Amino acid sequence: MIAASLNFKLGTYGLNMSELAVEAGKQGLNLSEAMALTEVDGLDYSNQIGAFYHDGVSYVCSSFVTAMWKAGGLFGNLTINPGEWGPKDVYQVDFFDKNFGETRPEACKDADPDVHFCQLLGKYRFTFPGFSSIKPYNEMNDHCPSIAPDFVRDPYYC
Repeated sequence: MIAASLNFKLGTYGLNMSELAVEAGKQGLNLSEAMALTEVDGLDYSNQIGAFYHDGVSYVCSSFVTAMWKAGGLFGNLTINPGEWGPKDVYQVDFFDKNFGETRPEACKDADPDVHFCQLLGKYRFTFPGFSSIKPYNEMNDHCPSIAPDFVRDPYYC
């Protein structure tokens, strides 16, 4: 998948990682810079990797949610690339009812009385720092560097 993505980003087809590193250099980029290029929405990786079947556009969970929101019109006329969205971006975008904690169904309150969302199952409890706190903007998350484990948004790039 990484090679397929890099082939798209560099405008090549079928190159392996070694060949992609050379191509990135020809384009004035190192491999890290090439990997950081914006993930273009709607790419069909099955065509790029020569799959025997066509499975359509590929998304991970957070990108799929963002693509659904985009298709549903939540972003209006903003340019949004779902492939650039991770789980933290999904819960931080200002689309959620911040007062839901007051009106949660009883099953939610019974399962976890001290949170503002509904988690019915699971051994571990989640926290969502910055929940529903970032208003959507054009090319949101396209240029946001991050380093694990904190994934702090850099205000200069974001």
